[in-house]
Amino acid sequence: MITSMASGYNLHMAEPRWDGLLSGDPGQAERGIDDWVEGMRSRADRLQALRDQVERIRVTETSVNGAVVVTVDSTGSPVDVRFTDRAASVRPDDLGPLFMNTLNAARARIAGEVRAATESQVGDDLPDTRRMVVDAYRDRFGDAPPPAPRTRRLDDDDFGDDSYLR
Repeated sequence: MITSMASGYNLHMAEPRWDGLLSGDPGQAERGIDDWVEGMRSRADRLQALRDQVERIRVTETSVNGAVVVTVDSTGSPVDVRFTDRAASVRPDDLGPLFMNTLNAARARIAGEVRAATESQVGDDLPDTRRMVVDAYRDRFGDAPPPAPRTRRLDDDDFGDDSYLR
């Protein structure tokens, strides 16, 4: 933790402290102001990096039957929608709800991705900012746990990396 003893300002605090910043001799006050400005620049740089990282977030979710694949960006907007060959076996009346459920499942994972980005860019240095950003995404999209590993069905003809020859 970097602290300027002259000013009592801690560069890794959630909020800048003004008390003591301008007390003492003019040289100490100037160093205190410089430390404060550098701390604010550092925060601004990290928050800009966070913004950039959040804007690059993409979450992809696949429907439980594998017929629909939806990718959303950090705003929850679909950026890619794919219907696999399995979509041909879905009744047309069921395809819309299947798409919407998959879209909502992808959106529910956005808050977790934003939380991870915020922790990597901001860490524990700005807890109020971190909480505010994550809460805003959670309030908008909910917060889903990571998806459970998919289990293989007996009629699944996708052998993946598993060999069916023993």
